[in-house]
Amino acid sequence: MELLSRSSFSNCKAKSMRKKGFVPGILYGKNIESVGVAMDKKEFKQMYSKNKENKVFDIDFNNEVHKVYIHEVQRDTMNDKEFIHFDLHKVNDEDVIHTHMPIVLENKSKIESQGYVVQQQLLDVEVKYGAYNTATHVSGDLSYLQDGGSLTVADLNIPQGISILEDMNSIVASVNYPKAYQAFDVETDIVENR
Repeated sequence: MELLSRSSFSNCKAKSMRKKGFVPGILYGKNIESVGVAMDKKEFKQMYSKNKENKVFDIDFNNEVHKVYIHEVQRDTMNDKEFIHFDLHKVNDEDVIHTHMPIVLENKSKIESQGYVVQQQLLDVEVKYGAYNTATHVSGDLSYLQDGGSLTVADLNIPQGISILEDMNSIVASVNYPKAYQAFDVETDIVENR
């Protein structure tokens, strides 16, 4: 992936750059001056899809390879699939990344096949970790939960080197029988007891 300097667009404004098929951004970090950059829209979407906002990767800029992560993106308010700006943070060995990491629920389909409804309250957790940690997500196993059970942040499987910054008692997901199913059970019990 290659970043272009915004100066190569002859002082073209961000809106004009987007019309030409580029996403404007900024590259900053230790030992580097903040610089306006741009990337082809299709390339940026591929880069974002692969790395999201929690993975360190290499980027080419001015004939140099920089280790960066996507610190923030801004999306079009009318179409959230369209990016209008991005921030790339250059990192080194000592840097610590603060970000949100997605939560993957394990055995969700197994639980749902037993008639349960899984409600996920937290989609990601706030974390910090060394810049070169390769973890991409945290996970939680639902297989041991029964009706009325819940999975908390404390129950998640946290990869080595990751520190969770959320309240450990926060509920990630809960498991219940559907209300209609419960009502049916009550009616069946009443009929059987007559």
